[in-house]
Amino acid sequence: MARRHAVQQEETEINITPMLDIVFIMLIFFIVTTSFIKETGIDPNRPEAETAYKQERGNILIAINEAGDIWMNKRKVELGQVRQLVEQAKNESPESSVVIIADQKSSTGVLIDLMDQIRLGGVANISVAAELAGG
Repeated sequence: MARRHAVQQEETEINITPMLDIVFIMLIFFIVTTSFIKETGIDPNRPEAETAYKQERGNILIAINEAGDIWMNKRKVELGQVRQLVEQAKNESPESSVVIIADQKSSTGVLIDLMDQIRLGGVANISVAAELAGG
């Protein structure tokens, strides 16, 4: 009878290797499919618009502050550098669109010059960010 009791107390192990494989595959999937948002580096005071809506895509963010300085990828850039930076971003993600976040007190001339450089960089889909009026 002692022998039968020894067999029943044998411990069973749970093999977690398949579960770890699935977890690592899911991790790789999420890393590959995630689109990383690049911030501008500043948060300008956007103008309000009643027709403003949330845009789902906008991989390239460019900001203009009140003084007319252009910010991209958390650093101040010159107008002449924008075309090259947009071309590089377009090469990384060909379906890229640009969202310009302009301060409401910034110059319209800077905005137009910036839009020209973006179009010369190969991106035709450009949006200007605004706050929803009353929101």
